[in-house]
Amino acid sequence: MAALAAPIRLSVPGTLRYRALAVRLVAEAARLVSGSSRKDPNDNLANDVRDPFDTAVVSAFAEIFNNVAIHAYKRHGGGLIEVAITPTDRELIIELTDDGAPFDIDEVAPLPSDLDDTTLPEGGMGIHIAKTMLDEMTYEPGPPNLWRLRKVLTAAVSNGRS
Repeated sequence: MAALAAPIRLSVPGTLRYRALAVRLVAEAARLVSGSSRKDPNDNLANDVRDPFDTAVVSAFAEIFNNVAIHAYKRHGGGLIEVAITPTDRELIIELTDDGAPFDIDEVAPLPSDLDDTTLPEGGMGIHIAKTMLDEMTYEPGPPNLWRLRKVLTAAVSNGRS
């Protein structure tokens, strides 16, 4: 799969204040792959993602960005989150790097096998959400810490593309 262009890069402070900016960039990159478009540029909700591919990518990315800002940088910033996005004709690869505190991804508690209203954890779901939404997610502790997110466009979510 050939890249549509050179990787798209963004560097933002590692705080939640910059989350919306990074998420918006990821949403637009997802649209490059899915072929979805904003319905009406004059509509305030036109930037909302509705395509299943776009929604999955944005949801997963937002969870990982949150984890970096909240856990790696302990809500205080003090470092950057570097984002490199590589769109191709059938997949999107996103790499996030940060110099915050690393963690052991193998220590993330597994989900209870019988999830319901009483067993659903209040927090700690970000990694599980991201894994569910993506085709591949890897983490390499650092510093720098490296998250690699990959979503493949399938025929079921290709928005009419073949």
